[in-house]
Amino acid sequence: MKIKVKKIDEKLAENYTKIKIGGIAEIRYRDNVIKCRNKWTRYFMSSIIVFIADQRAPDGSVSNLGTPYRTATAGMAWGVTARVGIDEYTSTNPDMSDLVNKIDIAPNSITRRLIKEPDYSLYIAEFTFVWNAGTLPDIYVGATAEGDIDGKVGEFGVYLRTDSDNWTTGTLNPSRASGGKSGYNVWGIPLGEADIRLCARIASADGAFNAFEYYGSIDPLTFKWRFQVAIV
Repeated sequence: MKIKVKKIDEKLAENYTKIKIGGIAEIRYRDNVIKCRNKWTRYFMSSIIVFIADQRAPDGSVSNLGTPYRTATAGMAWGVTARVGIDEYTSTNPDMSDLVNKIDIAPNSITRRLIKEPDYSLYIAEFTFVWNAGTLPDIYVGATAEGDIDGKVGEFGVYLRTDSDNWTTGTLNPSRASGGKSGYNVWGIPLGEADIRLCARIASADGAFNAFEYYGSIDPLTFKWRFQVAIV
């Protein structure tokens, strides 16, 4: 999604009353660059709401020196990952919990960046996932060789740590959190039953890109995903 950011004086006149969120992706293999949009799942949407409405802090702890303190270091990107799939025909719906036909091989590297416009009109969380050559199998129509996959790359998924979305609608004063201990520190995340879940899906069935054959034995694959919040 391309977001047009208004001039600062126009935004001031509107008193910053509206924001727009979007997820965009970029796929790179060989000399091909594909830019497209994602569709959201329920877990991403519910987690944003819980982050805003939740009132529970992580549980406190006492160190060996007897000093209590609280730390909340875990975020939605704790354990972030991505996957490739070969489904070409199933449209995305918000209740999806995974890719339709997933190749369960993690990327070799994941890079995260925070970006903002100087006038504070656009904020971006960017994730770059790279599968090195030789990590993914060869994916092509009619594949018969051992380890090769018959089909085309037709879907990508972004997985973040999200809320389980098991609360009853209309929950009053929500108090949800997940946490644990590491040494003398306590980490926490203001989400209930937080776990890695499918948050965004980029699919050829949605018209995001044309499914393509990919030879993972010789070609790296780069998948870049951006979550952006803009004043519009």
